[in-house]
Amino acid sequence: MRTRTAAVIGSNTATGHELIKELCSRSIYGEVIVLSDRKTNLIHHKISERIIDFRYIEASHFGLVDDVFCCVQPDRKNHWFDPLQTAAAAKKSNASQYLAVSSMGADPQSVLKLNRLYGVYEKQLKTLNLPSLHIFRPSILLTDPGEFRVKESAAAKFIAFTGWAMMGPFKTYKGIRASQLALAMTEKALNGRSPEIVIYKSGEIENTKRRETET
Repeated sequence: MRTRTAAVIGSNTATGHELIKELCSRSIYGEVIVLSDRKTNLIHHKISERIIDFRYIEASHFGLVDDVFCCVQPDRKNHWFDPLQTAAAAKKSNASQYLAVSSMGADPQSVLKLNRLYGVYEKQLKTLNLPSLHIFRPSILLTDPGEFRVKESAAAKFIAFTGWAMMGPFKTYKGIRASQLALAMTEKALNGRSPEIVIYKSGEIENTKRRETET
C-alpha cells in the first residue's frame, strides 16, 4: 500500500490539533507535515515540523504532498496568514486535494462579519481552480473534555450547555466536536480526489463514521 503525505496548517487550533492526531493514527499516512510560524512541540515519528513565514509561503514548503488541510480562520486578526496565497502555493506543489475549514453561515453577502469573511474566503478559493477542493462548514466548534483547549466563545459555551435541546429544526445548530470535524476531514480525504468542489455541511460532518479498513 502506497502511503500518503498530509500537510496541516493551523496546528494551534483545536481542529488542527485533533487533525494531526487523527492523521498520525492512520497507517495510510506515512508523513504529516506541520506548517507553522512557531515551534509546536508536537512529537510523533510521522510529524515533520516546518517553521515558515506564511507571508512568503512557496510550493517548496509543502514538498511532495498529497492532501493539504487548512484549519486557520480567514480572520483579519491572523494578519500573518494569507489563505489564498497558501492555497495557491499548495496548488503549485501539485497537491492532489485541498481541504479547508469554513463556517456554517458562510455567505459573502452576510450582515455578520465572520460569516461574510468565510463567504468571501470560499469564493476566492473557488477561483483558484484547485485540483480538488473540499470545504467543511461546521456549526459552533466544541473542544473535547481533557483535550487541547482554546478560548471558547460565548456561543460555544452556550451550545455546549444546551446541546441536549438541539432537536428538530434546531439540530443544524448543534455544536460539533473538533475531534469529529478532524475525523470527517480525514475520511473525506481518503475517499479520493473529487473533480468537483465539494461542500460538507454540519450534519454530514457529524454523521461521518470511521472506516473499518484503509486502502
